[in-house]
Amino acid sequence: MPTTNPPPRPPFSSLPLDPTGPPGNAWGLYGTHDELGALNLLTPTVIKSAAQEIQLGERVSLDWSLNLPTFPSFGRPPFQWKLTNRSHPDGCKRTVNDDMLCEFNTQSSSQWDGFRHYGYQSRKLYYGGRKQEEVEGESGVLGIDRVAKAGGVTTRGVILDYPRWVKKQGREKVNPLSASSISADELESMLKETGVETRAGDLLLLRTGFTERYLELDMRERKELAGKPPAFLGVESSKSVLKWIWEHGFMAVAGDAPSFEMSPLVGEHNKVGGLWKGESWEEEMQGGGLVHQWCLGGWGVMIGEMWDLEALCDKADELQRWTCFVSSVPLNVPGGVASPPNAVAIF
Repeated sequence: MPTTNPPPRPPFSSLPLDPTGPPGNAWGLYGTHDELGALNLLTPTVIKSAAQEIQLGERVSLDWSLNLPTFPSFGRPPFQWKLTNRSHPDGCKRTVNDDMLCEFNTQSSSQWDGFRHYGYQSRKLYYGGRKQEEVEGESGVLGIDRVAKAGGVTTRGVILDYPRWVKKQGREKVNPLSASSISADELESMLKETGVETRAGDLLLLRTGFTERYLELDMRERKELAGKPPAFLGVESSKSVLKWIWEHGFMAVAGDAPSFEMSPLVGEHNKVGGLWKGESWEEEMQGGGLVHQWCLGGWGVMIGEMWDLEALCDKADELQRWTCFVSSVPLNVPGGVASPPNAVAIF
């Protein structure tokens, strides 16, 4: 269960909290054996405050169809579904059906990355210092079911719409199917424009325009995209972005791109502009995904990807309101790595 009175986040400069652990970790903040990470921030007070966002009673689903993308990237299999009529033993068809989900990779469409998904690559450790053999064992440690049993995510969502913001700046149109990134300065500028003051326990919802652009592709283009090395718009893989996430108190982050941070997860772009200096670069970037490593492995901050944020941002723009209540309960799969979010926003 969540910590009753979770401590506030210490300054970003105080990380790592466990000096024997990898860079940036906040291990021990919620107790030695914690498995919920930043979900501990969802206290009754935080949830009751978030519920005040429900003013109109208008709901918006945040889950993309499970069969999208048609051909997933990162070598994941496409979704398969089968309807089966429950025939009578004598062979006659009845008006009764079941269905089966086959080859169902929980990260092939809208997803929550749980804490078993991505750890520190150089140290080979997951959140709280768990090792691969512990994750593969029978204890179920860090399973996505821990999140489901704790009540899932029920909190205030803070909406940032990057394509709309870029258009207002008079800049070139965003291409979500490109290896490009959103900096901490851009995130902060977007947030200031909304006028929203973040609170501890908020959920960040960041639109890049990926799902909208994907639906414009024909079948040939979708197949070609899946066969290419992943190259997608996302947040910059930098300490400045991580500091921004940490200091704004987000308990989780979610976007519509296949990877919340820019893909490819590691490359020359990580070294540009002074993002990385010093001897620690090789250790921290081995295997890529700095935001994945620190958020999932270091802080217990879940990452949502390929969420459908189109209708959400349309509604937010219509209302000129950039916060909402969000409810999301992942699948209660013992030891699960990830899950569809089953998320809804309510204005």
